[in-house]
Amino acid sequence: MTKTTFTFQELKRTNHREIKEMQDKKFKAFIRYQVWPNHPYYRRLFKENNIDPFNITCIEDWAKHQIPLVRKIDYKDNLAKFVLNPSQVDGKDRDPAEVIKNLMSFSKAAGYNDLYSFLRNNGARVKLHLGGAKAMERLKERLTYLYAPLQFWLSSGRASGLPSPVFLTRHDNDLLFKNCVKVGQMAVDAWAHEGWEMVSMNLFPYAPHLGWHAVNLGLKQMSKFYIATSGGGAIPTGKLVDIAGAFKANGFAGMPSYLRNRFFREMADSDYKAQEKVVVLLAGEKIYPRVAEDIVQTLTEKGAKKVRIIGGYASSESKTSFAVQCNYDGPYHNVSPLLMSWELVKLNDDGSYEFVGEDEPGNVTLFHLDGTGSIVQGFLLGDVASRQERGKCPVCGMDGPFFWDIGRTNDAEAQIQVMGLSEKKIKGATVNLTALRTDLLALAGVEELQIEVAKEDMNDPYSMDVLNLYVAPKVAVNSDHTSLIHEVASITKKSTEITPKVVIIAFEALLEKAGGMKFMEIFDARPKPA
Repeated sequence: MTKTTFTFQELKRTNHREIKEMQDKKFKAFIRYQVWPNHPYYRRLFKENNIDPFNITCIEDWAKHQIPLVRKIDYKDNLAKFVLNPSQVDGKDRDPAEVIKNLMSFSKAAGYNDLYSFLRNNGARVKLHLGGAKAMERLKERLTYLYAPLQFWLSSGRASGLPSPVFLTRHDNDLLFKNCVKVGQMAVDAWAHEGWEMVSMNLFPYAPHLGWHAVNLGLKQMSKFYIATSGGGAIPTGKLVDIAGAFKANGFAGMPSYLRNRFFREMADSDYKAQEKVVVLLAGEKIYPRVAEDIVQTLTEKGAKKVRIIGGYASSESKTSFAVQCNYDGPYHNVSPLLMSWELVKLNDDGSYEFVGEDEPGNVTLFHLDGTGSIVQGFLLGDVASRQERGKCPVCGMDGPFFWDIGRTNDAEAQIQVMGLSEKKIKGATVNLTALRTDLLALAGVEELQIEVAKEDMNDPYSMDVLNLYVAPKVAVNSDHTSLIHEVASITKKSTEITPKVVIIAFEALLEKAGGMKFMEIFDARPKPA
């Protein structure tokens, strides 16, 4: 019998070979008996590219057959076609008996014995007219649970400008419940054996996005006491700091920009007393070293003896699957390996692609192994990881698939290209804007900044590219910033061979300009040609 997913303790006991064997078994069954019959987009894709889904036996076969990868813009333009729909095939209604037959084939091939027995027994009752009406009712109820969309959340669309709904079923919701808790368990695992218990605080913005809902479900399961809030929402940030102090919170989850620029700034200016051991889970944005360092400094100054900063990684399209660091300097572990495979892909100049080796960087690409609702295969997220590994983690010893440096060493311009939004470089040069931002944040005089790619004439999409840097200094805006402007411009010129326009701006004004709750640290403002 195949497991739907691992518990955290089971994940710690297994190894990468067992995981890979189970992944391929589930993927083969999923493609043959869920995606091929029920997924309008991939059914058409297979036909157009003469792909026999029964020739796909493992995830690597996706590259072997060069099945086209899916970009965000492809998803946006075909939203309904990415939702599993067993009731229709090629635009025509499907016989209910065939729906049951496909699902039985999937459950048998995937090793879901309980589901297979349920379908077989109730199907036999319908066929033999032995309590057929009740059996049919039970089958309809199970199919509704599995396939009927219950809710949606939105991809943020920050980098792409393409917020798009991702649909979840009740089945997905149950998978989400089982998997999201493992992110928090990984974060506190180093202290769990000491009897340390978490009083947690959810500081993600309340919105139809994965972040708040997944954190809410996960923290509620694993915390001694849970404080459900909304960062920057109904309660002012200063009051949230007071609440954290009153309940002696020792675990915080939120987006890096809000926690660093709002919550912990308020904490630094208050009489807050931190707990001795504190965990901070950061997700939803890239985690810059300076941001993590400032959070640790504030907590340390407020009395914390040990602070664990942990990065989490997911996307709206990954739905019920997550990756999380075992330590801030460690890799990102796939804690949902039976539901999702994160593969690194190299895009070649001739339009082909290949899965990279363990020591090579690549574009992060999603492959669903289970679930219903919106399903993606070969989906390019637009993020780049420095390398992937399968084996024992050198930091925590967990044996499984993991990848390094997501959102830290990635090339922002490459992200824009991968997501199909712009093929232009800045003045003809590929510029690593994320690395530039890391260097500029390290300057002693810089509190925060936004990098903006624009045009010399914003009314002319064919005019020259320009780089604007909006810098919030640590001292008052009306001070003399000549030296700081020169330093920022010099580093930028050295890193990118581009002379930027440096604009000094007040901290609060910069936060408002850059999107408030979800800080848009790199913004491509260039108008697109008609």
